[in-house]
Amino acid sequence: MALPKHETSVPGWIIAVIILVNLALLVPPMLVAKSRYATSRSTRIHVFYDMDQQQKFKEQSANPLFADGRSMRLPVAGTVARGDLSQDEHYRWGTVAGEWATEFPEQVPVTAELLQRGQDRFNIYCTPCHGISGHGDGMISRRAEVSDYGAWLVSDLSSEKGLAHPIGEIFNITGYGIATMPGYRSQIAPADRWAIVAHVKALQLSQSVDIAEIPAADRERLLREKALDGDKETGEKSQDEPGSDARQGR
Repeated sequence: MALPKHETSVPGWIIAVIILVNLALLVPPMLVAKSRYATSRSTRIHVFYDMDQQQKFKEQSANPLFADGRSMRLPVAGTVARGDLSQDEHYRWGTVAGEWATEFPEQVPVTAELLQRGQDRFNIYCTPCHGISGHGDGMISRRAEVSDYGAWLVSDLSSEKGLAHPIGEIFNITGYGIATMPGYRSQIAPADRWAIVAHVKALQLSQSVDIAEIPAADRERLLREKALDGDKETGEKSQDEPGSDARQGR
């Protein structure tokens, strides 16, 4: 006996529902992809905030909580940066018991390496105003003399005023400035500032030393060089006199 035939095709409405459901399932990943690569002024949806968004005052914004209306606050007076606490006033400030130090700190031995380092730092930071020899004839000083920049005081380090500065005061001036000279404590570390002081004292000594204080060997060498320089100047003057040229004598 033959079995009866039944309709086995899927109804159309079921197929339509399956298609719609699959299309709807594509919407969430498409929205996620759009939110990852698109830009918007609105904040993104956070399931877990994790302090990503919080109420706060950003830099340079107003804050009515304080009298000056600023949200950015200055450090509390006396604040010391981490790792920068030092109670050694001699090394950090150049003073001893409230007076300018007259000797180098014990942690700064005056050696040839220190003088070389001081000359190197001096040439970088100091020569634009003070010049190589410290006479105040650097390029900035020269330009100020021929321009309308106004008064620009550059002292001669070997003058009486320069020689009157104790070692500690020179160190302090290097870091915090004086008159029109700015301070260089943000550019030059204390160790390098002491090296510059050593070089400055060497410059001052070289400009004011008595020849009798120079060792005999060096004294004789300097006298010979001076005599040679004198002979050269005499020869140059004789060449400049009328009739010294063979062509002029004819």
